[in-house]
Amino acid sequence: MTIEKKKSTYCPTSPAVEQAARLLLCLGKNKENDLGLTSICKEIKIHKSKGYSILNALAQYDLITKDPKTKTYSLGPALMPLGQKAREKLDITAIAKEHLQTLANETKASVLLGIINNDQFYIAGKYDGNDKLSVTVRQYQSLHITHGSHGKAIFAFLNEKEQQRIIDSDQLFFHGDSDALDKKRLEQELDFCRRNGYAVDNGEVTPGIKAVSAPVFDHNNEVTAGIVLVGTFAEDKFETFGKMIAATGRIISRQSGAQI
Repeated sequence: MTIEKKKSTYCPTSPAVEQAARLLLCLGKNKENDLGLTSICKEIKIHKSKGYSILNALAQYDLITKDPKTKTYSLGPALMPLGQKAREKLDITAIAKEHLQTLANETKASVLLGIINNDQFYIAGKYDGNDKLSVTVRQYQSLHITHGSHGKAIFAFLNEKEQQRIIDSDQLFFHGDSDALDKKRLEQELDFCRRNGYAVDNGEVTPGIKAVSAPVFDHNNEVTAGIVLVGTFAEDKFETFGKMIAATGRIISRQSGAQI
């Protein structure tokens, strides 16, 4: 008779290190103001004396800083080189490269990776799956954040404050020129994108060129980039290519630390 051994659930961890990690994550998630001791301890559910000891220990290594006037805490300068090292390892262009080349090969189209910065969509990578046809968009070229299909895919997942800011700028190129904007149709397209994970452009921005786009999220679950599949493919390919690019976007997002 064989006796099956029970799998051990023992997981060796250090409570103090775990609490320090939760404390740093707490400060990292706070976007408005620095936090005081009471707020931090309430957020991560530890006693104030324990929180005070951990903060003092982290401060010795410049992992956190304390404002002597307000008695509040924020992330410290020692985290900058650590963050840069992690960024290099999790560089989105490096993460995305293999996935996007595979997508280009499977669709026989061109795939672009764009990074969002200051309302611009900077082309950080371009992958061709068809030797006979390549889009004229160049690497490092920039497009407006609302431009065509990637504009819809990005805008659909921005928070309301960011959406309103972009709307107020009056620079809306979702359907080509700003004058061509159809607000009612845009709302339907954004709703479709939220449900299906991709948006399309049926030759409106560039006649004859179709595009399908999906958002890419970072470790804060915020839209940080987008991927665009462009080509002269038939309209009946939208759904097939849309599902493929949405799945690729989710894979890249998860490997970048997003929880989606």
